[in-house]
Amino acid sequence: MTTLNRSIGDFYDRSTPLWLQVWGEHMHHGHYGADGRERKERRQAQIDLVFELLRWAGIGAATHILDAGCGVGGSARLLATHFNARVDGCTLSAVQAEQGGRYNRSAGLEKQVCIEYKDILHLGPPDVLYDLVWSLESAEHIPDKERLLRLFYEQLRPGGQLLLVTWCHRNVPPDLGV
Repeated sequence: MTTLNRSIGDFYDRSTPLWLQVWGEHMHHGHYGADGRERKERRQAQIDLVFELLRWAGIGAATHILDAGCGVGGSARLLATHFNARVDGCTLSAVQAEQGGRYNRSAGLEKQVCIEYKDILHLGPPDVLYDLVWSLESAEHIPDKERLLRLFYEQLRPGGQLLLVTWCHRNVPPDLGV
């Protein structure tokens, strides 16, 4: 694991207890309707985001899913249940992998959802190709996007889908006054 990835993992090891208090098991933003003004409980908004992304991408079925940057596995468990699928997740945080395993056992999903403490860039060739590679708010941590996308492509079966949602930044023109 690179020094950067160890640092990211250490950050999440330290901050996961706080993230769980604030975000719950879904460590990502929520969907508050097309205009962002729907009023709802934040954890329901997080679940709604997962289903909105599936709808938007036209993903109607999947049997084997890779959740790249899965945190404690909130999305992994939701996808496993929704599709009756096998989900393999990976996180740079040992704390998240351990907590995710406890959540999987508590939900009775330990045979469907596997969360590993692993660097996504060192996955190697999969035993079985994935129908869906899911990456929600985690790819921003990986500097080499070309390598990441190549790896995702190698993990997908022919016709498989990638759904990647990440934070983006670009230089803002000075005339915008930002």
